[in-house]
Amino acid sequence: GPRRARRIPPHVLVNWAVQIARGMLYLHEEAFVPILHRDLKSSNILLLEKIEHDDICNKTLKITDFGLAREWHRTTKMSAAGTYAWMAPEVIKSSLFSKGSDIWSYGVLLWELLTGEVPYRGIDGLAVAYGVAVNKLTLPIPSTCPEPFAKLMKECWEQDPHIRPSFALILEQLTAIEGAVMTEMPQESFHSMQDDWKLEIQQMFDELRTKEKELRSREEELTRAALQQKSQEELLKRREQQLAEREIDVLERELNILIFQLNQEKPKVKKRKGKFKRSRLKLKDGHRISLPSDFQHKITVQASPNLDKRRSLNSSSSSPPSSPTMMPRLRAIQCELCALPRGLLC
Repeated sequence: GPRRARRIPPHVLVNWAVQIARGMLYLHEEAFVPILHRDLKSSNILLLEKIEHDDICNKTLKITDFGLAREWHRTTKMSAAGTYAWMAPEVIKSSLFSKGSDIWSYGVLLWELLTGEVPYRGIDGLAVAYGVAVNKLTLPIPSTCPEPFAKLMKECWEQDPHIRPSFALILEQLTAIEGAVMTEMPQESFHSMQDDWKLEIQQMFDELRTKEKELRSREEELTRAALQQKSQEELLKRREQQLAEREIDVLERELNILIFQLNQEKPKVKKRKGKFKRSRLKLKDGHRISLPSDFQHKITVQASPNLDKRRSLNSSSSSPPSSPTMMPRLRAIQCELCALPRGLLC
């Protein structure tokens, strides 16, 4: 069967936490050019010496993988990288890195050391990112976790990066904790407590997974509804376009019929009275041409009388606001020899 997980004594865990904090203090404050790590997590912490005969005491930790590291004075912003479970909310939202964002990542690393658990095990990475960035999600601190550790992790996970403690302050707190652990926390009782923490943490992660599934189901439902509405709108638009094309075809046929009928009738030419004077052909006032006289409207196009009724039906329907508006039904009408009423199209 699988090899039983190695149990790490509490004093070793605290010593490792101290070593990592000391290394990060050097990067932030003591290096020739202050550096932000930007991807601080457990997989980037290595042991310098080999482990022989399961002896893990007096080992030196090394902080590795500076591929994402940047000099502090050059830039504090870059494209999102690293892993969501270790990333501070401002990094996920705005790719805004700072000493404070490294502190957040250290808090997650400290949680890993104490609990022996994987952060957000089995939970979708994007769900974690959304929870941390938007819903102020943090890793669950077990109810029986010693107060100094619980307090330190909470401080590392403050929403405001400026409020988070510096590594100098973290080292002060860890040094005090280290002395207490050596004298007050027997190894067996710590491991028994760790087992309880794992159960408590897994229960919290199960609840998170359930919420994630509910949110995903709700999101899919909303997406389906939006697609259905869009499909309905497109169908209405196509129908409206087809109707408009038919209306134009009918109008064109009516106009052709009326024009044909008018062309069948011979125009009645009135006989001129008196003598024709050529001088009257000359333009008056230079280049101004006189307006036509005895103009007659033979054909007019106007909206159908039932247009208002159709408009009222359209406005009372349950169709979405973006539905296409109803086009008026146009009719071609042959006029009597009278003036064209106001509002009609000619």
